[in-house]
Formats: sequence, C-alpha cells, structure tokens
Amino acid sequence: MPSFPTSVRTAGFILLALLAYFVFRGVTRAPAEQPANSASDASATANTALPEVIVQPATLVPHQVNVSLKGSSEPDREVTVRAETMGTVTNASVQEGQTVRKGALLCGLDVESRTARIAEAEAAVASARLDHDAQSQLEEKGWTTSNRAAATKAALDGAEAALAAARIELAKTRITAPFNGVFEARSAELGDFLSIGAPCGRLVDLDPIIVAVDATEDQLSTIDPEQPVNVEFATGRTAVGKVRFVARTANQQTRTFRIEVEIPNADASIAAGLTASVRLGLGEVPAVLTTPATLVLHDDGRIGVRYVDTSNTVQFAEVNVVDDAPNGIWVSGIPSGVNLLTAGQDYLKEGVEVSPITIEFSR
Repeated sequence: MPSFPTSVRTAGFILLALLAYFVFRGVTRAPAEQPANSASDASATANTALPEVIVQPATLVPHQVNVSLKGSSEPDREVTVRAETMGTVTNASVQEGQTVRKGALLCGLDVESRTARIAEAEAAVASARLDHDAQSQLEEKGWTTSNRAAATKAALDGAEAALAAARIELAKTRITAPFNGVFEARSAELGDFLSIGAPCGRLVDLDPIIVAVDATEDQLSTIDPEQPVNVEFATGRTAVGKVRFVARTANQQTRTFRIEVEIPNADASIAAGLTASVRLGLGEVPAVLTTPATLVLHDDGRIGVRYVDTSNTVQFAEVNVVDDAPNGIWVSGIPSGVNLLTAGQDYLKEGVEVSPITIEFSR
C-alpha cells in the first residue's frame, strides 16, 4: 500500500468527521421541523375561530315600577283649643296624652254671675210673654191698638234673645274637644285666668295617620293613586296605606309636589313625626330582570348593555334601571328576544361576530 503523509491522513479524518456531522444534523432536524409546522397550522386555524361568549336570554315581562320617597308622619287634624270667654280655670281633669271623645271637657271656667244672668233673662222672658199675651187678647177684643201688641211682641223677642245670649255665654265656660283625638299638650292649668283667645291645650287626631312626602314633577305624572302604598317607619314598623291627596301646585322653594298617604291608626300606636320610607306605584313597564354586572359604560358615556342579535353579532342598547330586586335589577330599553352578554362585554365592541353559549339567569 502506498504510504500517505501524516498531514494528508489528518485532513482526511477531519473531512470524514464533517461529513458525518452534517449527515447526522440532516437526519435529526427533519422530524423536529414537522411539529413546528403543525403548531403554526393549529394557530392559524385558531385565529379563524369565532370567540365564545356567555349570554342569557333577555325576557321582557310587565313589571310594576315603584319609587321610594322619604317623608314623615303627621296628624290628620291638629288644633289649639282656645277660650271664647274670660274666666278662671276650675276644671283641668284631662291629662296630657289622654284619648278623648268629641265634646269632652278640656278646660272648665268658673261661671261667676253667668247663671244669675240666665235667671234674670228667663224672668224677663216670662214677663214679656205675659205682656204680649195680654195685649194680644185686648187686640182681639178691639180694646187696644195693633201697635201696642206689636210692641209687646218685640219686647218678648228681645227678652228671648237675651236669654239665648246668656246661655251661650255660660256654655263658653266649657272648653270642649271639637273632635275625637289625643289631648297632646295642656296650656292652662287649674287656677289660671284665661282671656278671650287664650289657649287651653292642643288636640291632635291620629286616626288616620298621614305620611307626607315630596315628589318631583317627573314622578307626579306617573303616580297611580289606586295602587296600595307600602310604608316603613324608622322604628321598623311597616304599614299599608293609600294616596289621598296629590298637590297640583309645587312648593316654590323645592319645586316638588306634596303627596299624602293615609294609614289607619285606630289605636293611635303610630306617632306623628316619625321618619318614613314610602314606596309609591308608578305603573307597569316592559322590563328585563338581570344582574348589575351586565351593565357597561359606552364610550360616549351612556349606560347600557351589550347583547347578541339573531345574526350572532354584538350590539349595544341604552337602558334605564327601573327597580331593584333581591337577586338583581330590572332594566328597560332592551330589545325583545335578544341574548345579553354576561361575560367579556367590557372587551367586545359592536359589530363583532361571536359564538354564544346560553345560560339561564336564576330568578
């Protein structure tokens, strides 16, 4: 065999090593490139798939709308009972807070000489009647003139009027209750001297009790007086009443209208002056029960919801929250038969086509 120099043999070994390396690289890289191409194909396929979204059916139903207003309870009637004649208080037996009937004595004044005046007036009437009867008989017999009989008749009428005035004056010494109610506060005690117009005390009528609230002009046009009214007092007590009065002129300072709700209170257990929350009926509107999470703020500042229409395209609808519910809110303005977006609505815009997955909202 021919003999090769050492440098030639070294160069041959290097060449063989390089060939072996590239052959090995070619064999091992070919299978590795195939999964990479498969992943790229899968990614392209994924990019063409529609985004899946969670939706719930929007079911429009008639819903009774209520508005909650703050107010306070008031007496049905309230009056300060005053003296109509002068005198010293001799009877003050009714206690403050006591329930009284119409005609009950609240303050009794001393009668002084009033009974004597009545007796005097009664005597004057009797005398005038005798004179008139005598003159009438003489006139019938023709023994006197008709003018004389007429004069005695006038005297009799004057005496009877004086007697009536004396009795009225005596009756004024009894200051009585003008209606059934509660004697809330006494102003005159035993021994006080009352002049004409001086107060005896304050009487309030608490049956029914009145709850007064103020409504805006927008609420005024929608209040339904036929709807029962639910009232909750600050004490925790609840009651049901009815609207008895709706003002037709606004308060000049607040531009609101007074609404009065009447509540039966036969036992006077509901006091006047209590803070109350009143729920007034405003009629029925088509609305959808949903969750507050479905509400979104549009780029132009409107509050609404995003929904999927029949072509599976995202749309926006401006809504009004008309009422609260224990498990959600009632909103109006949603088209009938659409599906509301319940997840991802903040990140999807109108016009995007999606793949909806429907769930039912628990009512």
